[in-house]
Amino acid sequence: MKVFWVVFAIGLIGLYFVNMATLRMPLLNWDWGMHAAIRFFLGFFILGINAFYAQHLKFTSALKVILVIALLDYLYDYYIEAYRLNLEIILHGLYMVTWGSIMGYLACRNLNNKEY
Repeated sequence: MKVFWVVFAIGLIGLYFVNMATLRMPLLNWDWGMHAAIRFFLGFFILGINAFYAQHLKFTSALKVILVIALLDYLYDYYIEAYRLNLEIILHGLYMVTWGSIMGYLACRNLNNKEY
């Protein structure tokens, strides 16, 4: 369980620096936080739990599902002119998916390996 909390803390620190360096916005921005949470939970549930831990999905098919959902979200935001799509936003999304997948794998591993 210690690894889970270490990865969580490192991920939060990394998120702070990614937000400040690439997006120049505070960590607790509600609008941007929703987009970051979508990508985090996509990685958490689809990659971390279904692909890496339970292996219900193949890695390539999990990436395809995530790519479709993220692409639809990017297109919707571009359509309503919320922001312009650029490389920094894509890199931020990749960071959130990666962090979420690691956290999802560690969470399932820790929950299922507890001895009662």
